[in-house]
Formats: sequence, structure tokens, C-alpha cells
Amino acid sequence: MVQTKTKNHVQRIKQTSQFSFKNDDAAKNISSWASLSLVLLLVTITMITISTATELHVYNYQGINKNDIRFPQSEVGKKAEGFWLAFEKVDVTGLEAFFKANVPPDKLQQVTAKDRAQRLLGLRQQLGKELRLLKIISPSPEEISLIIANLGNEMFKLNLLFEKQDNKLWLKGLAVDEAGPEDLAPPLPAMNIQQALQGIEQEIAKAVREDRFSGVVLVAKNFTPIFFKSYGLASKEFSVPNRPDTRFNLGSINKIFTKIAIAQLAQEGKLSLDDKLGKFLPYYPNAEAREKVTVRHLVNMTSGIGDFFGPEFEKTPKDLIRHNRDYLQFFASKPLAFEPGTRQMYSNGGYVVLGEIISVAAEMDYYNYVRKNIFEAAEMKESDWFEADSIVPNLAEGYTRKVEGPEDSTTQQKDKSSSQQQPEKQSASQDWRKNIYTRPARGSAAGGGYATAEDLLRFIRALYECRLLNEAWTNWVFTGQEPGPQSTGPVIDDSPARSGSGENNNIPSSEPDSEDGLSSPVHSIRENEPLAAAPIKTQTSAASSFLLMNGNRIITTTKEDNEPSDNPENPDPGQSNQSRIDRSRWSLGIAGGAPGINAALEFEAQTGFTIIVLGNYDPPAATQMARMIRRYLGAVKN
Repeated sequence: MVQTKTKNHVQRIKQTSQFSFKNDDAAKNISSWASLSLVLLLVTITMITISTATELHVYNYQGINKNDIRFPQSEVGKKAEGFWLAFEKVDVTGLEAFFKANVPPDKLQQVTAKDRAQRLLGLRQQLGKELRLLKIISPSPEEISLIIANLGNEMFKLNLLFEKQDNKLWLKGLAVDEAGPEDLAPPLPAMNIQQALQGIEQEIAKAVREDRFSGVVLVAKNFTPIFFKSYGLASKEFSVPNRPDTRFNLGSINKIFTKIAIAQLAQEGKLSLDDKLGKFLPYYPNAEAREKVTVRHLVNMTSGIGDFFGPEFEKTPKDLIRHNRDYLQFFASKPLAFEPGTRQMYSNGGYVVLGEIISVAAEMDYYNYVRKNIFEAAEMKESDWFEADSIVPNLAEGYTRKVEGPEDSTTQQKDKSSSQQQPEKQSASQDWRKNIYTRPARGSAAGGGYATAEDLLRFIRALYECRLLNEAWTNWVFTGQEPGPQSTGPVIDDSPARSGSGENNNIPSSEPDSEDGLSSPVHSIRENEPLAAAPIKTQTSAASSFLLMNGNRIITTTKEDNEPSDNPENPDPGQSNQSRIDRSRWSLGIAGGAPGINAALEFEAQTGFTIIVLGNYDPPAATQMARMIRRYLGAVKN
């Protein structure tokens, strides 16, 4: 792998982290589709980019003269320049000074400037040793975006959003998102939804002709599909085409199900985010982890528990890995990478441990628990963790062009959803091969399950409508803001039943009824009706303390209004959150990927759009399509 360390984190963070400080008005800008973040969900993941895809993603910016890039001479521009100088130079003192001067005092009491600087510094180091500023964009007088790249040609977008209060300009939002060549290009012209969908269709068709994409694309407005088509082959060997209802491997998207299961059990009082690992797994091999690591640490990826990839995983026949607990052998005995709660690090192992905790707390096997309490509740009838050698109808084979080298073998199963990567070693003929030797026989609580596009739409709708959790815990899934003590107990039946019954569950037929592949509801969009959660940008999960994995795909955000805390001694002022929850700010962005696997789920309540792209090619086949779709939807004007 090229620059494995950076890529691992970049892709995973996608699934995971965000730092977002938003308020209602500010969120309208920072959460726009154009600057989406994932974390996705993460959006937290190493990525394999094949040569045919890298043509689109590796941008030749060498001709850009940094001396021609100047910050605006406004107050916002000067603050952004000060931030960039400290961020680019990995200057923790400078970052701390920036936060002290620009974050409101009450927010600094929740998370100190020093803690903010240290945590942001960890992200900065993951982005690469050297960064280069490529472009400065000012979407509004209060917002500024910096397009940057590292030596590996990975591109990112730093968004800073300010707000004036009492004649003082305060930092309201800070987000780090992935970027691409399109961010350096002029913006798309304003268009209506039909024009956007036509452009999306043309872009996908081009990718299919160039053999860069195979899979299913679903775009919905207010949970009603407005574009739903399948492309390519589910089986190249037998020339079986993908269908709208084909099942695809989701990669790390499955982590959101694990997080929701934890929330359900916490809501029911069967566990607490403060519970130690050892309470549920007293025989866990690492004594320090048993005594120090909490459920909160595991969810937020601040536990110090690492990954299950490595020499032991490589040497183990993959047909022997058939249950979540089978993954423990690869990491559970290893020492923690750091003191729990002091840093963040993408951790597949941590989510495997969460799966075992769920089994103990629920007194039910992890897979059965998720089937019953999430899949069945959301009417996801086609979703499951299928074993590689089982006979499953309508399931897409995964195809990869990756050729493993000595550096690749320990990262073959890591989530790889980021789209800005260097080419891997390729076979001379660039032939597609099945991914049967690069994935375990069965996925885990960290990823590897299967679903259809419609099932994911049903899922995001059920989550948004609080049919899986009550409103306070649903808000935690979307924003990272922990509920108050009043939020435990069963789901209040003031919304559609958790079983999934009720008219709100009637997802329209996804079969296209016109030659252009668009479903009929395209002409009857209810523009202002809230959707479910949002795209890949990060307006959703953002951990105030820059925590990973709040279900967002974005790379990182810092949320001020809904700041969650990794410190149980400093909770939100004890109120029930319910009185100030704004569902219009809920959004979600998640991605997953591995050889022959790539999937993206993006959802934004404010715009009402959901993007679902499932693919059976190497990353960034699906995430690239999702980025393109997001760009077109961002150009839609009512």
C-alpha cells in the first residue's frame, strides 16, 4: 500500500468523525450537499484505487502557484489564515491559541482549547506530513473553505464557519471533509431536479462504459425514490446483470447497526456508555482494557484497541472466520495503543468487541439481535450477514483488480471507502478477479453484511422516524449528543410502531417506469418535507471532541451546539435534550469498502435527499458516484 497509515485513517474517518459546531442557520451552509462529509458516518479506512479510477481522482495541481492563493482581507479571512498556518505546520500551540480566541467561553468549559487542539492535531497528522493549499472558497461572508492536498494526491476540504454574537465573531463550525477535482472546478450552474437527474444519469453511464462502476444507484427525496437504476453484472462468470433488488456487501456501513444496537440497550437500561468492557467480558485477555475501556470509548473509537488485520489474520484460513467472536483472536491480547479517551484511532477491533458486549447484554447472539431489533423493525427483509460459501439468491459477486503485494496483505480487509488514493499494484491485463480470497467467510459487528438499496432506504427512514430508538437516542446516533437521564426506557409509541407497521413504512415501488430509469414520483417532490439523515458531509454526527464514528462519512467535525463528551463527568447540563432537538439538522454519511466492495449511504434531513450507491467493484467505484450525485443535487435550486 502507498502511504498506508494515512489512507487507513482517511478512509475510516469517513465512516466516522466530524467536528461540527453548527447552529440552525449555520448548518444550512456547512451541511450543504456540495460540502458533504460518512461517518460517517464517518464517515472512519484504507482504500484501493485502480488505475482506471485514479484518472478521475488524482488531480494534477502542480501548476497551481501557492503565491497566487490569497486569503480574503476580511475578519473571517484573517482568522482562517491564522488557523491554516497553525494547522499546516502541525503547531499545537497555535491551534490552542486559535481555539481560545475564537470559541465561546461556555464551549471551552465543555471542551478546553488544549483538548480541541490536541484532538485536531491527531487528525492533522493523519492527513499527511505535508499539506498544500490549492484553493480558497468563500460561500458566504461568514464561511470559508480551504481545498488542500497531501503528497499522496489525497484532497480535503477544511470548512470554517463563523457567527457574530455581541459584536464578536465566534467560530461556529469546523469540518474536515474529503474533496476532489470537482472542488477546483467552477461550480455547476443552477438547475432543476430533472436537469440534475439527467446529468447524474449521463455521468453514471459514462462510468459504466469505462468499466469504472457496477452496482445500484438510488436517489430519494423525502424517502420517495426519484432515481433508481442498476448497472453492470452481479456475476461476470454467468453474465447475470445487477438488479435494483440485488444484495451488495456493505463493508463498514454495518457499524451503524452496531451503534444503534448499543443505543437500544442503553435506552432499555441493559448497559451504560460508562460501563467498562470487563463488566460484560470478564475474561477478555487484556486486563488493562477490561478495567479502563468503556462502551463510550469503543463507540467513539477512543479505546486504544486496534484492528484485527495483521500477520495472524493473514495466515488464518478465511473459511475459519465465521462469527464475530472469531475476530477476537487477532487483537484482544495485544496492548492498548494509548490510554483510553486520550486519542482517537480507527478501530474495527473496537466494534467487534461491541458486538460481543451486545450479545451479553441482550442475552442474544449479535447477529440475531440485529436481525430482530433493526432489520425486522425497519422491514429490511433482504439484509443479513451471509456466509461466503452459502447459496444466496440475487447476491452480487465482488470483483477486484487489486494484486496483493507484501505491503498489502495486512490491509486486505480494511474498509476502503475514501476516493483519493494512489494506484495499487496492478496486473498487466487489469483483469477483474473475484474477491473470494480477501474476505472472511462471514462479516462481523465491524462490517461485512449485505443489504439492498431499498433496505437501506427503509433503514434510514425508520431511524429518522424514531422507530428504532426514542428521539433522544436517535439524536445521539445522528449528532453524538448523549441523552439525559430521562431518556432510558422503552420507545414511546408516539411515532410509527417499531415493528415497522403503519403508512409511513410504505416505500414506493423502486422499479423504474420510464425509459430514462426515473421513477414516477420525480414530478411530485414535496420540497420542504424533512427526510432522514444526511449526506456525507458532517453535519450530523460530530463529536464535539473530534471523536470518530458517529455514523458519519465525513472526515471530521466539531459540533458546538450538540457537543457530546467523552468525559462522563462533564455531561450536557442534565436536561432531557428532547426540548431542543431539531430533527431538520439530522444527517448521516457512511461509506464502506474493500477489494470488490464499495458502498455509500448519505442522508440529509434539511434537504430531504438520500443517496445510496452500492457497488461490487473496488473503491472508489461507489463513493465516486455518490460524490458526483451530491455535487449535482447541490446545484438544484427550488
